[in-house]
Amino acid sequence: MTNFFTVLIAFFTALSAVISGGELADELNNKGSILGYSETHTVQKTLPDLYADENGDFTVLQVSDTHFTTGITFCDISLMNKIKNLTDKYDPDLVFMSGDMIDDGNDGKFNKAYVLRMVAEYFEESDQYWAYVPGNNDNRNYGTSEDITAYLAQYEHCLVSDEPEISGGAQYSIDIIDEGKTAHSLIFLDTMDYDNEDPDYTYGYVHADQVNWCKEEIESKKAKNADVTVSVMMHENTPNFDRASKDGESYKFGFPEVLPVIKSNRIPKNQSLDDVLTKSGCVGLVTIGHIHPPTAQCSFYENTYYHVAPKANIASTLITIHTREDSVRDMYDFDSLYR
Repeated sequence: MTNFFTVLIAFFTALSAVISGGELADELNNKGSILGYSETHTVQKTLPDLYADENGDFTVLQVSDTHFTTGITFCDISLMNKIKNLTDKYDPDLVFMSGDMIDDGNDGKFNKAYVLRMVAEYFEESDQYWAYVPGNNDNRNYGTSEDITAYLAQYEHCLVSDEPEISGGAQYSIDIIDEGKTAHSLIFLDTMDYDNEDPDYTYGYVHADQVNWCKEEIESKKAKNADVTVSVMMHENTPNFDRASKDGESYKFGFPEVLPVIKSNRIPKNQSLDDVLTKSGCVGLVTIGHIHPPTAQCSFYENTYYHVAPKANIASTLITIHTREDSVRDMYDFDSLYR
């Protein structure tokens, strides 16, 4: 009941701000456009190393597919309140927003800048590190993925950056340090917007220059520590997610029935990324959103976990990385969180 009244008060406060005019009302009129922001602000940011705890563990709260529109609708405020509650309760080392944080803006109600500010300022006030990759909806209107990265990079606790010479708007990595060495690395990839040039592939795919960058990044991590394990974090799926659902071992979340990873025929062009990740021999996890399953889904396939986070209004996933484990199978725990 307390949460309901908190949301209700926030909703009417925001509504009052719109009715009375001012910056928020102006932003609603122009859809909160940040188009061109990356032309005047940097997309590259020096990111800090993060640290495992005394047991060598590191936790990631994965929140996916929020599809915020204005930040002031009842649904937006209620969902943001849910994210706050999960963050406060589980105190993760990193929150990962795995794409489609913002809806595409075609519904007439939209405020891109306000949504970005709403999310970023909460994490800033909470001293909570968080990371972000674009989804296929985020950059469709009123600002590209490069603009979003540049906008979010101004916040100290938002760990986002980009390699401006390659495709996409968010390519970067974060090292996790344990016992004085790089024990684990997180690599973040932009899986791109809709592919409007090819009618056979409605959704985008990771381009060749991005795949090459990822390969080089993995090699640089292995140079730091030959035994390093890498987790790859992005929005859309690859062919290996289908293979994992058919031939892999389903992770047991504790539900009466474990659903397989939903299959999709919109992913063939990501095969080259699968090839690089598999051949590296050190990728223990590939985690995505995009598919909107009713529960968190995960399969262990060819020594890699393939995880799909549910839509955030249903649940989120707490991923615990045990960096000191030698076996990839024992290195990760997944918990589906509903409150």
